[in-house]
Amino acid sequence: MNVETMQTDRRRQHLIFIGLFLLLQVIFIWRSIYGFNTADEMYFIGCSERIFRGEKILIDEWNPTQQLCSFLLHPIYSLIRTVMGSTEGIVMASRFVYLVYSGVLTLFFYLRFQRRGYASFGPTFLFAIFAPFSICAMSYNSIEFGILPVLLAVLSADMEHSVPEYILCGILMAVIVLANPFAVLMYAGYGLICLIATVRGRRRGTKPEGVLQFRNFLWMTLGAGIILLLFLAFIFQRGTLSEMLANVPHIVGDSEHQEGYLYKTGRYFHLCFKNYKWMFVGLLFVYGATLFDKKRYSHSPVYMILAAVCVVPYLIYYGFVFEHITVNYQMLPLAFWCLEAYFVTEHKEKRLFYGWYLPAMLFTMIVQYATNTGIVTLSVAYGMCSCVGLIFAADWMKEERQRWQCARRADSGGKAGLCRAAKRRRVASLCIAGVLLIQFAGTFWLRMTYDWGDERGWLLDTRMERGPLKGVYTTRGTAEWYANVLDELDMLKLTADDELMVVGVAPWIYLYSDAGCGNYSTWQVHEGSIQLHDYYELHPDKFPDVVYMAHWAEEFMACDLSHLFTDRGYTIVYRGTGTVLMSPERAAAFMAE
Repeated sequence: MNVETMQTDRRRQHLIFIGLFLLLQVIFIWRSIYGFNTADEMYFIGCSERIFRGEKILIDEWNPTQQLCSFLLHPIYSLIRTVMGSTEGIVMASRFVYLVYSGVLTLFFYLRFQRRGYASFGPTFLFAIFAPFSICAMSYNSIEFGILPVLLAVLSADMEHSVPEYILCGILMAVIVLANPFAVLMYAGYGLICLIATVRGRRRGTKPEGVLQFRNFLWMTLGAGIILLLFLAFIFQRGTLSEMLANVPHIVGDSEHQEGYLYKTGRYFHLCFKNYKWMFVGLLFVYGATLFDKKRYSHSPVYMILAAVCVVPYLIYYGFVFEHITVNYQMLPLAFWCLEAYFVTEHKEKRLFYGWYLPAMLFTMIVQYATNTGIVTLSVAYGMCSCVGLIFAADWMKEERQRWQCARRADSGGKAGLCRAAKRRRVASLCIAGVLLIQFAGTFWLRMTYDWGDERGWLLDTRMERGPLKGVYTTRGTAEWYANVLDELDMLKLTADDELMVVGVAPWIYLYSDAGCGNYSTWQVHEGSIQLHDYYELHPDKFPDVVYMAHWAEEFMACDLSHLFTDRGYTIVYRGTGTVLMSPERAAAFMAE
């Protein structure tokens, strides 16, 4: 193939990519108007809104999950919020920010793999069509599962990096740590590897490659330190060290995430095996047979078919059948099918395996330490392995094609040999095409139809016309409930002088109301929580004068936590879609109106 032909093919590849990319963006823009996630997405935006209103990271907000990366999102959110002038339609604006973020990363991954030809479409478009939890919002999930692959893509590249590039890598690592503080373990492990490689190289009189030099790790640390300094400057601009020291123990003592690390390590393997039992049983036999087979490369189509038999039922089940928060589960099986492709490829892509696939797999354990949602989040993390694993599958397919071409040129074995070679190629092509078709179809189907916390897409037929969810479609019943709650909040005439506590998982209420958040988080109130007592002891100014019970009114009033208010003379002044509890002074003013 001459240079002109190669350039023509490359231009054709770029044009096809651009066409598919733009088509997907149009589809995703249309898709973004559907789905009312009453919990997680609203909580993510609610954290940014609290900071925009002047509240303090690590002081006023006690939920540990989103607040650190809200520092990263603050400039973007502040710009959008200032331009909009209110939170009217803020959810749609947030979703568009996510689409831009996802689109930029998609373009980056294509540029990273473009020289591999059409094989670059696999990891690029798998990343593009998958949204963690099907929530199109900037959160710790979208940041860590988006930025970590970018960092690994840079460090695994077969090239020497400049000092500014290593500093940029350190900045990316700091961003990941803000999204998931446990990622500092991964960073420390990487530093230890660099130190060992450097010391070993000096003893042997050799120099390790750039990404394994401890000097470059220190440049990365400088980049991470820049983010740390900005973060500390932002915190202490609003609060004091004594305030932070008083509040941080309560933040790290969050009751939702208190489980021992030994327990979480064991639970990691238990959850993976429990949800993919027969897949792992089958794959263990396939992996074992592969590694002990001295002719594994000749027998590779057989092994890939056997691995596909283990994986495909789970791709179908979690992609099209399973109905319980199914959107993440189908990202894990592909990672282990691609691992088999790596085993049966003679000329392996070791840099991608050791520099991307393996660190991403180790990161799934770090995710387990940080989360309380188990396999739901672990399977998202395995998506980072699945994306790069598609390169392993493409390399295997490339070798099979080369074997076919060699057989044709040599005419080895006569017609019988050519038939066997042709059969191998067809089997390899069908195996790749079958697995990828099911994977991409299932992922795209879920992206189009599944809404975390809402009904399936075809049931979302009613548009919400005001408030933070203006322009979003949901079910008729949910839209009516939403409108009724907004009417009741309007009736309360809450102002910035009020402090509001919401009972139930309804963070979007804080987005609509002008009142301050009279709670340690916009997330939810646990009826058995002791954190609320501790929070008001440290933040007496945040004690609410209005409690709006969006859910669980009877349960809340019957639990011990309600005495925190009733012992102070708080009374119920309204029962409707929600139930309203007010302080004596606020109740008197409300009744007078």
